[in-house]
Amino acid sequence: MKNLILALSLFIITTTTTAAEINFLENPVWKTVLEKAKKEKKIIFFDAYATWCGPCKQMDAETYKDQAVADFYNTNFINVKYDMEKGEGIMLAQQFGVTAYPSLLFINGEGEMLHKGLGFQVANQFLDLAKTSLNPETQYYSLKNKAMELSNAQFTKLVGMAIANKDEDIYDISRDYLAKQSDVLGSPELIDLVMTFVNAVPSEQTLAYIVANKSKLEASGKYSPAEVEQRIISLTLGYGLYQSGVKGEEEIDFNGIKTLLDKYVPSSSFFVYHYFRTQYLLQDKNTDEAIKEFNILLDNTPAKIEFEQLCNAMMSFGPTLEQEGKLTETLVKFDAVQIPAREAKLSYMKDFVKGIIYIKMKQYDKFTTIATALIANPNTPENVKTDLGIALQQVKSQGGN
Repeated sequence: MKNLILALSLFIITTTTTAAEINFLENPVWKTVLEKAKKEKKIIFFDAYATWCGPCKQMDAETYKDQAVADFYNTNFINVKYDMEKGEGIMLAQQFGVTAYPSLLFINGEGEMLHKGLGFQVANQFLDLAKTSLNPETQYYSLKNKAMELSNAQFTKLVGMAIANKDEDIYDISRDYLAKQSDVLGSPELIDLVMTFVNAVPSEQTLAYIVANKSKLEASGKYSPAEVEQRIISLTLGYGLYQSGVKGEEEIDFNGIKTLLDKYVPSSSFFVYHYFRTQYLLQDKNTDEAIKEFNILLDNTPAKIEFEQLCNAMMSFGPTLEQEGKLTETLVKFDAVQIPAREAKLSYMKDFVKGIIYIKMKQYDKFTTIATALIANPNTPENVKTDLGIALQQVKSQGGN
């Protein structure tokens, strides 16, 4: 009898341990879920998934079966799962802007989004997400709705959550937040906002202030002069694009952008302007005009453009030019560019650029030939040889020659 009781106890313990999981309602009628949430005064945890989604299946197999996770979610939430590609899931995907899986949504009984997570999360991370969703002081959408009232530190946290949630609204919100500041560089948090996230400042006056006070950005100790200069270029372009939208322009106001670049980043204006136009025209599938723009860069190296800048542009545009059947003719012009004495140490870059383009295009035979020659070349820096050697090993492991 004792053995039977012991066996039964072990069986109960075993089944209790393995049975731990979140209790989900599968594809229920959404209206009834909202009614249930109101009645029980609970938040809805909404697992938005797709049947083909690997991370969704991993959440099912691992995270949702963690004992602590199951206990917390079953106690504090009404848990529902919806296949977003069938039934009410299609409508709910549109309603809540679900574009990635899994989307982990926290919604109140009125159907208002309170908080959100994206992608696979381990148990501890998922528990933290739940606890954050229960606190009005940390709920993402609660913070977003009162963004203009937040302190600089709180707003910085909101930005971090927006990045994690891939919420592009934060770009406009950040610009509006800066517009209400008496000094957009007045705190470390605002400096970080300007340097790492804002894609367009609210006014030209703000842009001019940042340019005139870039020493404040450098004095923060977190950003080098080169990083500050690059950021000012991005902000100048961003403001030019923002202005095009404000004016209701159907096309980008390139003349306006050129004027801004000439005014605020004169030393980089020529290169940035023609690089940007080339990029835009390639994306617009206007290849012939894009090549004309890129030829301006080729023809003005090294007179107005550093050879290293041209190399970076060639590596960026090369794969698209190859797809359009225009790479060979462009490489002929690239090879003809004279390298000035001050950049003579970069002579290896002409072949290196080609190698990068070929590996991006998965033309492994061509890459292997160029990489092997560069490794044998005494003028190739040792760190570059090391990187090329690693790349060659990876190509071979993937079946390349």
